[in-house]
Amino acid sequence: MAFPDNLRRLRLGQFLSQAELARRSGVHALTITRLEAGRTAPSTRTVRALAQALAISPAELATPEEVAEADRRQRRAQ
Repeated sequence: MAFPDNLRRLRLGQFLSQAELARRSGVHALTITRLEAGRTAPSTRTVRALAQALAISPAELATPEEVAEADRRQRRAQ
């Protein structure tokens, strides 16, 4: 399952709003909206924070390929 769909499924499975997941994870609510819409790819740090807030392992949330793509984009932007 693609990251955006997986994030939404896991969040709703725990009956969390985007705002509540943002509060628990320290990830901005707008970022969560963008992640679930597929407009933003998840960084390693974001995946770890969301996974911790959802009490799951990072591997349950995103594939290494999805995270690597976001990390490559971030390095290019710097």
